[in-house]
Amino acid sequence: MRLPMHSPGRRCGLALVVVIGALGGCADLPVPVRAPYAAAPRSFSTPWSPPPGVTTQRPRTLAGPETQIDPQTLYGLADLIDFAHRTNPETRRAWEEARAAAAQAARAEAAYYPTLFAMANGGTSRETHAAPGGTFTTEGPGVNPQLQLNWILLDFGRRHASVERGGQELLRANFAFNRKLQEVAFAVAKTYFGLDASRARVSAASASLESATAVEEAVDARLQRGLATQPDILLARQERARAAYEVQDALGSVNDAQAALAESLGIPPTGLMRTADLSVVPLPSELAESVEQIIDRAFARRPDLASRLAAVRAREADERRARAEFRPRLSFSGAVGQAVQRYRVGPPSGTFTTNETEYGAFLNFEWRLFDGFERENALREATSVRGVAEADLAALELKAIREVWKAYADVKTALRKHEYALALLTASEEAYASTLESYRSAGLATVLDLLAAQRDLARARTTQIQSRAELLTTSAALTFAAGD
Repeated sequence: MRLPMHSPGRRCGLALVVVIGALGGCADLPVPVRAPYAAAPRSFSTPWSPPPGVTTQRPRTLAGPETQIDPQTLYGLADLIDFAHRTNPETRRAWEEARAAAAQAARAEAAYYPTLFAMANGGTSRETHAAPGGTFTTEGPGVNPQLQLNWILLDFGRRHASVERGGQELLRANFAFNRKLQEVAFAVAKTYFGLDASRARVSAASASLESATAVEEAVDARLQRGLATQPDILLARQERARAAYEVQDALGSVNDAQAALAESLGIPPTGLMRTADLSVVPLPSELAESVEQIIDRAFARRPDLASRLAAVRAREADERRARAEFRPRLSFSGAVGQAVQRYRVGPPSGTFTTNETEYGAFLNFEWRLFDGFERENALREATSVRGVAEADLAALELKAIREVWKAYADVKTALRKHEYALALLTASEEAYASTLESYRSAGLATVLDLLAAQRDLARARTTQIQSRAELLTTSAALTFAAGD
């Protein structure tokens, strides 16, 4: 009598289940196997239309409700930088990369531990065997659970090199994260100073509009007394129209600066917070350190240099791992299991049952003697990659020196320019006031003199605003270049 599970109906049913399962697993594939072009654009001249749900079923990527903005609070530079560190996706990306590097380093350390597998196979079989008197068959179900252990005992530095590489990659990612925080802080400072300069430009343009209006009124008053001509009043109106245009242009630059600040913060421009005015913030008056001292501090403190140095150390570990591949490997392997089977043998038919413990323990020695020079070329590759990393570090050091040198020179220039811009503004204000008074009272100044003085005053205001913003921005750039 045959076992029920060997009946043709049962076999057909099992095969049907397997086929249905395979087809069910393929039902959700995004590309039709028989017509893959149906998932691509229909023509090279028409846009592709995404299927329903593709553009709407996406995760939220902007700052969530955990980063609330207080509408009653004035955010200063330190507040904006702290906010950006929590909302800018670049900091989140660098943080996740550092966490991934930490997990990768821990994975490398797992090589020092044994690995344990639990395995089992079960099913039924029917086999035919040849014998002196003919053939006989064995058939029946069986199961064989098993535990297997593998443990590398000695590998002559392979694992140590991998662990060291993972540790150096972790240092690289951690220092890169610190540098990303500095980059975000510098971007926020730069855009914040730009926004403040744009607002100051609006104030200066409004003051210029008031001056142009005063000039127009003065010319009109002289025109009523017969002391001015029609071209004089037209020139004054032209200057007032130009000043009004400058006001609108300045307002547009404020919108652009707000969008740039919002981008550096990691939020949309529609959700930008109220920011404090920088007009009362004291400006740096001198450089306390020499450029050589700042360069030395940059070499000691810049995280990107430390990150690049860690990358060199990681490549050195890769080179040591490649050298270790020339040495043998000693490992231990063992297994224990249980063979359980019930089977029939015949003819003549007889039923038997086995339930036996199986085990084995082995020391394995492995030494690759020849592999087509693969290891030699791998070592050459690792040596060259290490050389590339060292060259990258040297290039970054030169770049750091250039950045510090340029930022230092820019700050020195900005200090002098701001000093002269203040003197220019004072002189322009006095010249405009004197010219306006002379035109109104004595008539010694012409309308052209008055319009020229008014334009010079407007340019002096703009120059002072630009010099202040340049001094703040270059000071922030020097701090960033020094790694502070």
